[in-house]
Amino acid sequence: VLRRAGEEYPAWVTERYLQYPPSVPFRVKTLAERITQPFNNVFDKASAMEAYLREITYNEFISAPPPERDVVDYFLFTSRQGYCNYYASAMTVMLRMLGVPARIASGYARGEYDSETDAYILRESDLHTWVEVFFPTYGWIEFEPTASEPTIDRIEPPPTDSSESDADAEAAIARARR
Repeated sequence: VLRRAGEEYPAWVTERYLQYPPSVPFRVKTLAERITQPFNNVFDKASAMEAYLREITYNEFISAPPPERDVVDYFLFTSRQGYCNYYASAMTVMLRMLGVPARIASGYARGEYDSETDAYILRESDLHTWVEVFFPTYGWIEFEPTASEPTIDRIEPPPTDSSESDADAEAAIARARR
C-alpha cells in the first residue's frame, strides 16, 4: 500500500521536511538520482536508498569530518564509514533533494528484554538515530539505513484478486501486525 501512497503531501509537510543545507554538493543529489532511477514510487526509492547506505561500513570510532567539508558528502564519498547519525543524515538529505519529505528521529534501539520484569532494559549504548519518510494517508514510516542495525521487516499483503479493495488489503496488514 505504501507503493501506491502517492506524492500529494500536505503543505505543512513540504514547508518543513524538504529543506536541506544549500552547501550540500550537487554530486549528493546525482548519487541519490542514480540510486533511485529505476523506481517510480517513493517507497521503492526510499528502500533502494536504505539498501545502498547499508553497504557503507559501520564505525562509531571515526574522526569528525574536516570543518570545511559537508558532512553528508564526506560520509558518502570520502570516509565511507560512520555511525547512525551519518546514515540517517545522508538518507534524509538525499531524499529531500529528490523532493521526498524525510526527517531524522532519535531515541533508543531494541534494548534487552528482561523476562522477569516483562520489560526492556535500555542503556546508553542503545541510543540510536533513524529515518522517517512521510507517506500521504499513512504518515511517518521508519526506515533503517544503519548497517549495524537489523533491517525493518515489512509485512507484504497477501495476493489479492481484482475484487478485493485497498481497504481490505489494509485491514489484512493491520491484522498481521497484531
